[in-house]
Amino acid sequence: MKKLPYFIGFILLFIVFSCAKDKGNYDYTDAEKIEITGFEPSYSVISQKDTLKIFPQVKSNKEGELEYRWGIYETNVQGRTEPLDTIARTQALNYFIQKSATTWVLVFIVKNKKTGFTQYKNTSLAVSTFFTRGWYVLKDDGVNSDLDLFFTPQTILADGKMENVYSQTNNKKIEGKGGFLAFASNYKSNVLNPNLFSNTRTLYVATDKDVQTIGINNLKYLRDKESLFLGGSRVINGVTGIFNGSSALYAINQGQLYNIYAMSANSGQFGGKVMLDANNTNYELSKYMLSNASVDPILFDQLGSSFVTLGNGYGSTLTTYSDMPDNDFSAAKNNQNVLFLGIKNNIYLPAPDYYYKTVGYAVLQDKSDPSLKSLALVEKNKFVLTLKKTAIEPSTKLYQGSLYTLLYEDENLLYFVYNNQVYSRNLSNGFEQLQFATPAGEEITFIKHLKYTEAANTGYSFNYVLVGSKQGGEYKVRMFTKSSGNLNSTPVQTLSGKGNAAAIVYISPSTTEYTYPNSY
Repeated sequence: MKKLPYFIGFILLFIVFSCAKDKGNYDYTDAEKIEITGFEPSYSVISQKDTLKIFPQVKSNKEGELEYRWGIYETNVQGRTEPLDTIARTQALNYFIQKSATTWVLVFIVKNKKTGFTQYKNTSLAVSTFFTRGWYVLKDDGVNSDLDLFFTPQTILADGKMENVYSQTNNKKIEGKGGFLAFASNYKSNVLNPNLFSNTRTLYVATDKDVQTIGINNLKYLRDKESLFLGGSRVINGVTGIFNGSSALYAINQGQLYNIYAMSANSGQFGGKVMLDANNTNYELSKYMLSNASVDPILFDQLGSSFVTLGNGYGSTLTTYSDMPDNDFSAAKNNQNVLFLGIKNNIYLPAPDYYYKTVGYAVLQDKSDPSLKSLALVEKNKFVLTLKKTAIEPSTKLYQGSLYTLLYEDENLLYFVYNNQVYSRNLSNGFEQLQFATPAGEEITFIKHLKYTEAANTGYSFNYVLVGSKQGGEYKVRMFTKSSGNLNSTPVQTLSGKGNAAAIVYISPSTTEYTYPNSY
């Protein structure tokens, strides 16, 4: 115990000696900082037309000569590696846009040559062409189809159009009557590099005699029925078109399902048909599907009266959905035909679930007694369905309805056409209401709910119910806003052209396969 004072004294002496040896090797000056201002959070330009000019202000709290570098890279590049492309080495940027249409990341790099300190500033650059922003209308003349493009240079309201833009670009029409129109950014083609298949922003067009993938940058077709399927040309009949599901692209042709697993290298061609089961039992899928890019689709086999899917986007056989114990009817062999099947909501459930709960509705007709119709809630929990059915009484408008569409992630309403007029049905209480009285002489050809938000420019955001009609060889597409689910009396805008309008979609540099659900 007597040694303890000596030990403590030795420690104190060591500390004092250490402090005495400290030469003050510390730098209390401010850390280097380079401040960059004069940037917008995003820019929108047209390729082969616009010159991007940015004049950033740069301040540094340290001495030294500053050097500058501008770079650009693409983010959606599955299938290839995208380096930072240097486009300028000056403080101010004066850059003529020649990039392909997509959303790019623009990087401004400032470096102090004396100290080596570097500061970065990023912004979003949305590049479009004349073809990559606007309303596309799929139309036909009863024999062949084409596309009209309505330009939206400033806001979502159309200002100018290019009629028959597909045939003007490709020197031919699309065979058949118009059917389905969709868009995705993950379709693989070698349009950018003949030796490499990579993500290509693509418009999917389907008619009753052809199905095509069309590059949105220049509107040149990439593949049609002659080359879209491995093994050569296919007869197209009753095609739904191409649509996205989780991890895969799908096509329904002649009631058969084809797929491309999108999470691996591929050539943009569909393989052989997916079988119903190991016995290759006959099946015939309805053209209606319930899907978006986040979930496996819900499909319906009209022959077997069963709800089916292709799990995780790959495999050679379909999976039949299982039932919740309290279902009103079975997911398999339920003796029903589907008159309509569409998506209503897609809700992501976080931990501990980690999956999307998909909700849709089906209009069903009994096979044994076709006078019996019902409206069914269809809710998916992985490979299990909740099915709740409500009878559609013959006295209701819905009983004789057609051209159905659901308000996706909006009011709990189903829109449909009865007696050439647009009605809504409240899915909670069955209340039906006239929404649009079609002018005399016009015939409704489709109705669709679309909504879109563009963060970079709210002037392009919209939430419309679109009503297509025809009269005397010309079409109109009226775009209505809603108040509590009811259409406002006057459309926001009306697009018009020659032919019969079959479908419509809005495309911008920001749209992807996740923008719109895949449903009628």
